[in-house]
Order: sequence, then C-alpha cells, then structure tokens
Amino acid sequence: MRKVLHKHLLTCIALTLMLSLPMISFGKETSQSWELVNPEGIVRVEPMKVNLHPSTLEGKTVVLRWNGKHNGDNVLNRVAEMLSEQVKDVKIVKLWETYPDTVMVSSSQEKSKDIAKKVASFKPDLVIASQTD
Repeated sequence: MRKVLHKHLLTCIALTLMLSLPMISFGKETSQSWELVNPEGIVRVEPMKVNLHPSTLEGKTVVLRWNGKHNGDNVLNRVAEMLSEQVKDVKIVKLWETYPDTVMVSSSQEKSKDIAKKVASFKPDLVIASQTD
C-alpha cells in the first residue's frame, strides 16, 4: 500500500512540475522569430486562347456528359428537353447512353483522355457537363 501511495505521490509531483513549467516561462519576456510562408505556392497564370462559342445552336451537335454523381442525369435530361423544345434542328447526344463506361469521375489521365476521345468522336459544337455535387 505504501509503495502504491508513493508512486501516486511521485506521479502527482511530476505532473505538477510539467504543468507549471509553461506558466513559469510565460512570465519571462522572450523574443520570437516567425517565418511567414504562403501555402498556396507559386501560381502562374498564362493567357490562353478560348474557343469561339457558336452564335446559335440551330443545326448544331450538343454532347451532354454526366459523371455519375447523384441527379446529374436528371439535370442533363432536362437540359436536353429544353434544347429540343427551343432550338430548331439541334442534335443532342447523351454520352452516358451511348458510352455507359463514361459514367464516372475520371480516376486517371488515361481515362480522361479516353472520355475526351469519345466526346470528340461526335464532333460537337458544344459540350455540357453536369457535376451536381
């Protein structure tokens, strides 16, 4: 019993010392040196040429691309309905119906290139993608 009491007493003393040391150092003035680092890194913005958008979608091909996230297909189906109602002779391609293997968030550069090739095979005038997160 005495040994156990002795161990507890030593533990309490050690904890008291450890907890009081930071308080002792707060009372003293110490100089600090800080180095500010920008976590964003270096960003280079280079001008790029943006492709021209068609002035009208009449007679154009529009590819709709869904990445498989919840309700994205519902959004794109509604876009397809509205385009069909409002634009004369528009050709709408639902990529997920033609190529079901494109219904995914691309996990690699190779898969992204494969999806891009499938989109490009339709020679679209416009591509609309739905992320719906």
